[in-house]
Amino acid sequence: MSKQLLISDEDLHAYIDGALEEGRALAVQNALAGNAALAERAALFRADKAMLKAIYAPLAQRPLPPEWIALARQRPWMRWRLAGAIAAAVLILAGGPLAWRHYSPLRNGDVVEAALDARNGTRAPERYIVLRDIVQAHRYDATLRQTVASNVHIPDLSRMGYRLYGLRLYGAAAELLYQGPQGRLFTLYMRRSDGSARFDQFGRGSLRVCVWQDDQISTVMAGDVSVAAMQRLAILTYTGLTS
Repeated sequence: MSKQLLISDEDLHAYIDGALEEGRALAVQNALAGNAALAERAALFRADKAMLKAIYAPLAQRPLPPEWIALARQRPWMRWRLAGAIAAAVLILAGGPLAWRHYSPLRNGDVVEAALDARNGTRAPERYIVLRDIVQAHRYDATLRQTVASNVHIPDLSRMGYRLYGLRLYGAAAELLYQGPQGRLFTLYMRRSDGSARFDQFGRGSLRVCVWQDDQISTVMAGDVSVAAMQRLAILTYTGLTS
């Protein structure tokens, strides 16, 4: 009996992006042809990638923030970092989650640490609001906007089985609490951005962490989920925040 080829999510993403060497790509192609479940997973990744492109395409068309341009002119050595930030925004359109993982030139861990401290209870909130459902939650959209100084809305993640139940406020930051399948906690931490761009997804212990940051807002999503599930949650979160 021939040994079954093991195909990881990373293999599928690289295959979809055309980043596999020829022999491995052919092996993945053959595996997809003979495995309906694997083919379905690849189709979901393709759909996610198309949605990511639709979501982030407007970002590539936006003019650079004046602060970035001014900073690059004042400090010539910053131009390469600025170019890296722009590359991160462009690569997310082309490379999906692989780009998030490998091309995050501005890795300021401060917002991640703050988010994980809030999630773990290390940092006590100034206010905690119990939320019964998404309809009631939207009454606090104005509170969220005022807290993070950005035009956002509380996202509904119920399509993926995540029920919103709490909002924690930390001065100029906010954290939304969701209960997912098997009662697992999923958190969304937000605060005003420092002006840098960042797109990243990585593991931290048992958690999967996703960071999305532009010149206006920083968001950190964290939960005990797979890479693929985090990708879909990130899409749903982004559309919910900005819709």
